[in-house]
Amino acid sequence: MAGETVGMALHNQTLGAPPPRRPGSLRRTVSTQSFWPDELDGPMTVISIARDLLTDDAAATPQLLGQDRLLSTLSPDRRLLSIEASRRQDAMAGLVGLRPGGEMRRAMAAAMPEEGAGSTRLYRLLDDMAGAVFMAPAGWYDWVPGGPAYYDRALGQSPVMDRSVEGVCISFQAGSPALTADGRTNEAIANHPVAPIAFEGADPWGWHRLADVRGPNQWRVRRLDLWQQDGLLQVDSWFQDSAVKRGSTDTRILFHEYGLRATIDPETLILLSIDVQAAVLPFTSCLAAPATARHLIGQPVSTFRKLVPVTLPGTRGCTHLNDMLRALQDVDTLAGSLRAQQTAA
Repeated sequence: MAGETVGMALHNQTLGAPPPRRPGSLRRTVSTQSFWPDELDGPMTVISIARDLLTDDAAATPQLLGQDRLLSTLSPDRRLLSIEASRRQDAMAGLVGLRPGGEMRRAMAAAMPEEGAGSTRLYRLLDDMAGAVFMAPAGWYDWVPGGPAYYDRALGQSPVMDRSVEGVCISFQAGSPALTADGRTNEAIANHPVAPIAFEGADPWGWHRLADVRGPNQWRVRRLDLWQQDGLLQVDSWFQDSAVKRGSTDTRILFHEYGLRATIDPETLILLSIDVQAAVLPFTSCLAAPATARHLIGQPVSTFRKLVPVTLPGTRGCTHLNDMLRALQDVDTLAGSLRAQQTAA
């Protein structure tokens, strides 16, 4: 790893507003906003929204294919206290009491397997909750001394920042400058730039409307554009983790941001090419991560939710990039929606 990052330096800069919507494209936008409406030691509220939008002609009003929403509350130890969904509320009761992640995904697979099989918007929101809730304490980064660690200590919990993370990802290999001598995250040298909200632009349809949240908050947002060109499916995808800057509602502290371009065979859904752009990452050692995505070339994206963790575990991948790569499985369903709409037209 060290050899791969020699001479490399962080040039952290957000990619900014989303690109213009392309004619004949489908755009899925997803947001997970975590915040604390009461006090620090009160439940965390999470508002999650996913929207699919079809653009036939960039000059005309696009077609809304659908939008789903979740409203969840979680205990300080990140267990679901309540969850309300725009649909399938019948299946939500079985998720209460669970932690987002493995145990919740197993419950989802048992109660509503068709949602995962169909890579639906609702499944995307539920699946995203694991990573988003893990990152949520970063919402306190600029609000209290010690930020996320203060949040955990105030609740009587062992701070994530106090735990050894050696071996967790490509940046946390033994000997990495991203680690302290005892294996913790070397936050003292981490780079977290500040920037305006990245996805607000002149296009009123460019992104769905987010919830108006105040006080400490953390957002995980993603976008996936899909269209067909030269006989291939084309993907332009984007991912960002951020926390609000204290004293501002439209300035964010950026923790992770990636851009991704890919081509996919429309018949087999095999990944033919992929290029990952590291826009914002905390350590120079993280810059080895984008190249790991090339290990997936030649594999069908319809298998990525299970394939990515097996192919790029631990120090072979980046947990945040892996999350983005897993979400490429959505292309399976989105490509079908795109074909159906274009055939109908």
